[in-house]
Amino acid sequence: MLEFHNVPLKTILRRAIMSLPTNFNDILRFFEKDYDTAKEDNALSARGQFLQLYPLNHLKKMTLDDYVIGKGTASFCACVEVKTRTWANMQGATALKFGIYYGKSKSDPTVRYRFTQKFGDDDSTNKEVFANVKDALLDLIQSGKELDFRAIDENPLS
Repeated sequence: MLEFHNVPLKTILRRAIMSLPTNFNDILRFFEKDYDTAKEDNALSARGQFLQLYPLNHLKKMTLDDYVIGKGTASFCACVEVKTRTWANMQGATALKFGIYYGKSKSDPTVRYRFTQKFGDDDSTNKEVFANVKDALLDLIQSGKELDFRAIDENPLS
């Protein structure tokens, strides 16, 4: 049995849960006591800056090199990965999470455009793949506007 200072963990957890507020107003006060509004303000500011850099009409006209990570430029994907951390952390997966990228793979050191099979097959051109990725991105944005969570979950970029 797990114990801490000779008190069973089960007892410690039960006491901790019992000490939590039980009605909504108490829960709200409990939350607000430690809530840091500066984090939310920073997140909203970062989101606003991102939306100014990438308004919807810009995304519709975006080129492959404006989009991909790996070219050493301030691309859409590089911005998404780095500049949105306060409100939408996308780190942890490979660059394939963006559908298409420019770079190497573990098995091939050649630097070139690479993409996931969700957006094209071996006969697909980079232009065709990027058109599919961009369509998925625009669909994802529209689904978000409509709060269509099923469509968001089913989107190949999600």
